[in-house]
Amino acid sequence: MSAVFPVTLTPSTRLGPYEITASIGQGGMGEVYRARDTRLDRTVAIKVVGHALATLGDAASLEQEGRAVAALNHPHICTLYDVGQEDNRAFLVMEYVAGETLAERLSRGPLSAREVVRYAIQIAEALDHAHQHGIVHRDLKPANVMLTDRGVKVLDFGLATLRAAAPLQMPLEGTPIARRQLTSEQALLGTVQYMAPERLEGCEADAASDLFAFGAVMYEMATGRRPFESSSPAGVIAAILQVEPPAPSTLQPDLPPSIDWVIQKSLAKNRHARWRAAGDLVEVLRWIARAPEPAAATVAPPRRLRPILVVSLLVVAAALLALAPRLHGPAAAPASLAFSIFPPERGGFTPTPSSVPTPQFALSPNGRRLVFVASVAYDAPQLWIRELDALNAEPVPGTHGAEYPFWSPDSESIGFFANGSLKRVDLGGWPPRVLAAAEHGRGGTWSRLGLILFAPHPQSGLYRVAASGGPATALTQLDASRHQASHRWPQFLSDDRHFIYFVQSTSPETHGIYLSDLDGSEPKRLVTSGLSAAYVAPDRLLFVAEGALMATRFDWKGARLAGEPLPVISAVAGSSNFSSAVSVSQTGLLAYASSAATSELVWVDRTGRRVASLGAPAEYADFRLSPNGEQLAVAEVDAQSHHPDIRVLDLTRGTKLRLTSDAATDATPIWSPDGKRIVFRSNPDGLHDLYQTAANGSGARTLFLKSPYAKYPTDWLPDGRGIIYHTFQADTGSDIWLAAPDGSHATPLVQTAFDEMQGQVSPDGRWLGYTSLETGQAEVYIRSLVDTDTRWQVSAGGGVDPRWRGDQRELFYVSADSWLTVVSFANGAPAAPARLFEVHLAPAVLPYMSNYNVAPDGERFLLKVPVHDVTSTPIHILTNWPSAKHSS
Repeated sequence: MSAVFPVTLTPSTRLGPYEITASIGQGGMGEVYRARDTRLDRTVAIKVVGHALATLGDAASLEQEGRAVAALNHPHICTLYDVGQEDNRAFLVMEYVAGETLAERLSRGPLSAREVVRYAIQIAEALDHAHQHGIVHRDLKPANVMLTDRGVKVLDFGLATLRAAAPLQMPLEGTPIARRQLTSEQALLGTVQYMAPERLEGCEADAASDLFAFGAVMYEMATGRRPFESSSPAGVIAAILQVEPPAPSTLQPDLPPSIDWVIQKSLAKNRHARWRAAGDLVEVLRWIARAPEPAAATVAPPRRLRPILVVSLLVVAAALLALAPRLHGPAAAPASLAFSIFPPERGGFTPTPSSVPTPQFALSPNGRRLVFVASVAYDAPQLWIRELDALNAEPVPGTHGAEYPFWSPDSESIGFFANGSLKRVDLGGWPPRVLAAAEHGRGGTWSRLGLILFAPHPQSGLYRVAASGGPATALTQLDASRHQASHRWPQFLSDDRHFIYFVQSTSPETHGIYLSDLDGSEPKRLVTSGLSAAYVAPDRLLFVAEGALMATRFDWKGARLAGEPLPVISAVAGSSNFSSAVSVSQTGLLAYASSAATSELVWVDRTGRRVASLGAPAEYADFRLSPNGEQLAVAEVDAQSHHPDIRVLDLTRGTKLRLTSDAATDATPIWSPDGKRIVFRSNPDGLHDLYQTAANGSGARTLFLKSPYAKYPTDWLPDGRGIIYHTFQADTGSDIWLAAPDGSHATPLVQTAFDEMQGQVSPDGRWLGYTSLETGQAEVYIRSLVDTDTRWQVSAGGGVDPRWRGDQRELFYVSADSWLTVVSFANGAPAAPARLFEVHLAPAVLPYMSNYNVAPDGERFLLKVPVHDVTSTPIHILTNWPSAKHSS
């Protein structure tokens, strides 16, 4: 079958309002022209598709896809302006980009390593933006990349409909184009040399196949040749399926090994072995761009600021005091020395994602470094390293989204969890890499034999994986007969075979610290504790009892505590995910945080002026005003269990009624429309399910809704016919669901590839306000519950936590720069947002709990104002802790 092309258009030809001025050339789907938009008097590029519109399906589908592509707004993506038809021919109207294609540049030879990394970053940024909006390129190649004075422009993020109907053969820069019918009745189209193996085997194009094409393009930029070459398309296909191309550095010796690694991982035959997302590629490539030359990178230590002499002497003295018992024997008995570490300037520590948060940190085994999770301004959280003989911490590139760091035994690498994976980063010169899947990791430990134990999920046993990566296998199993809900926070002992770990259980007699080994021996409970423990070689165990940090002799070979526990710190912080804010080096240093995240509940008016407060400061998780505004349901942390319980405050009489009292996390109360019942989340079985109870305390609580995923209630329909909640799933992330009033069934209300949360229903039940991450940052939206096609983005520049006024005339939210903002909602449409006053609230992080409420009349706001904020709470370092007085 021969290709079909439109007759070449001559200057002055009109396609609707567009006047052709010159022919540019032939593209992957037809002729390309420069034209003038007569309405806006601007130069555009027009691609006239080389086949009849009738073969594309209906025009409505074409326009719908055009709108999706036109929504892409990125400096490295060629903008699609319009889609149209003329004489039964489809055409695309695009941004006119002046420059040369990457294919034209490569005809003169490979690029320098600096240019390869620069252009690769920009291409990956374009892919990442498109993938976050659900758009797959499908045909990334050098001919679709323009090099301009301002950098890269990726062309032809064209329409799936147009690509599927493109002609069978099309000569383009001598590159074969393949199209064959698959058993799935779907057509395969693309430039053969850049096609992923799975596409050649009949799978649909997706983000993973785009990343393979990216690897092929980057290979060609680095070497000047394609990774898969043959004299025929069939030979190219065979090479893609079976042949590993030579490392780029074997063809261009000046290339650093890191470029080899990026390209080879992108070109992995198995799609699951490639980069997880284009965003990960961007981070790694930026790290390569910032890194020193390869030779220097292998020998130079991480850059740090020169410390001031006085502080250096203090820290050196601390280290000498810590080592003194080892140098002079037990008779020395030196005093302890303590100092504190604060978050980076203009930043704060990132707390654990839990109802009761604590800072996340870990001392290196050699006692020279502290790693912690923090963010600056509105940047994403990442790992920071503080050398203990330096004044300032420095960020670790490529670790955005990091949680729960832990060290390698040699103190030169860090394991952490981010973006659904267990990762490691080596401080000597390699960027982070994925080791295993871990949807919501809960701690890891690293042996000297190169093995990592980790908890991949809040409701799982422990898994093992090689520190170099590979398949992860289950190591411990939850014992249902003992009501075990999870195993987490493991730590290897001296022999690198035994380990301790925390067991969460709904039965008090089995809740605590356990000892096991890699041989699968019967686990033994060592001590009852509500938080994780720490081991210090050769024979010390530190654990938390009634809020105090205790130390005892530990005979791990005999699986018993061998001494009387003695207090070291009188008060240490603990998270509701059962992690203690404690870390110990093997050289006599102890790091801990002691302050709880206490807050005040404060009433303010529309100017932000403080009007009143509700009670003394306490540890509040979240809260909700009753529909009439006369009562407040609040999740307040119990001083004994360290977990929130539900209480109801009568705002008229000043009384407080306790509704729940147990070891579970009871939080996020939501009132029924009549104010008689409360739905809340609780995790007696390890996972947050929905429960309900009478608001006046009569009767027992009952299970409302149980499912395999954690659930966080956010609202109750005004007519009482359903409860709104958001939940987290591995395939779609956070989604908003609607549960029947009796909990009998639940259906997704807003479920996309992006995270959606914090659903709030308008008082008339017709509108849903919610938060979504579809633009790459949190924004607030309103959508109709009657007509799902009606939707608005109401926040500008970022926003979270929407709240309706009682009469539905206004919607409030917190902007990205911490202003309480109002959007008038009259005549069924939102107005422009207006700022009311700046607020100082804890950041909205997973699981996206609310930090303020609105009075029914919209004239007052109840804020949870931090008194002792986890983000600014210092991390204390204590030397020679066995001799410490009972500190606090």
